[in-house]
Amino acid sequence: MLRYFSLFAGLVFCVFAIPPITAQAPAPDKAGKIVVDQPGLNVRSRLDWTTGSLEVSVTRALDPSQAVIPRAKGDAETDIESRLGEFMIDALSPVIVDSAHTYGNFLARDPAIFAKVSALVTGARRQAASLSEDFSQVTVAYSMPLFGPQGLASPFYPSQNEPIPRRLGWVPTRPFTGVLIYAKGMLPAVGTNSTAQAKPAVYPRLFDENMSVVMEKGMCAPDALAAWGMVGYSTSLDDPVVLQRAGPLPLRLVARGVFGDNSTDIVISTEGALQLLTLQENIELLREGKVVVIYESLD
Repeated sequence: MLRYFSLFAGLVFCVFAIPPITAQAPAPDKAGKIVVDQPGLNVRSRLDWTTGSLEVSVTRALDPSQAVIPRAKGDAETDIESRLGEFMIDALSPVIVDSAHTYGNFLARDPAIFAKVSALVTGARRQAASLSEDFSQVTVAYSMPLFGPQGLASPFYPSQNEPIPRRLGWVPTRPFTGVLIYAKGMLPAVGTNSTAQAKPAVYPRLFDENMSVVMEKGMCAPDALAAWGMVGYSTSLDDPVVLQRAGPLPLRLVARGVFGDNSTDIVISTEGALQLLTLQENIELLREGKVVVIYESLD
């Protein structure tokens, strides 16, 4: 009888004494890609390229032998916090850094980067927490910025940028406010006989049709990379990010192909490259990352 009273009291305390949760944690079946799926534990992640954040939700079963629900919830959250660094590293590993590497590639082979990223993920922000309707499990959501001084991309920021070489020649051009690249659909995969969709990456490169580099990470201003990365990511020409980042009069280009093992580098027309690289004002657009790429998918 005393045990049933304790269980009832725990439920009442849970409903009336726990501070209200301001945001609902995402349901475990709708929170993105599976990172961990074990009995009593489910971890999912999603990289939101548009906002530049890694979102991770952890669902942990409550101890059924613990009659006091708030205590069981607290124990489960303590266990989640103790393993959060591990979960964040696992969630970050498949994220594409550039045309040949994921975070997992760098973490596995470079101890210095592993140490830096491990330190960064301890700063993951807790966004929300919620109990399931049957009080059997708790879901806690976290996020980490991709860019910024403590962003997950910060271990790769260059200390200084190389100048973007101005090209000689003449094409009809003028100063633009930014660059807008339409890269939807299947595109020729340079160096192969196949096609592929352009995939978002932390550091995509731009090439012209002669495979000369137009823009790469080392050419961008370090403060611009830290503020918002190399490019803006979207799937729609009507996305507000187009105006915010590329301005009202961008140079509009259609991708001619993709390049690299991860299909992340984008090939633009040689004429378009010259429109950018023969005018100093337009070179500055590249240095400042005032580029938006329209992708088929950001998954």
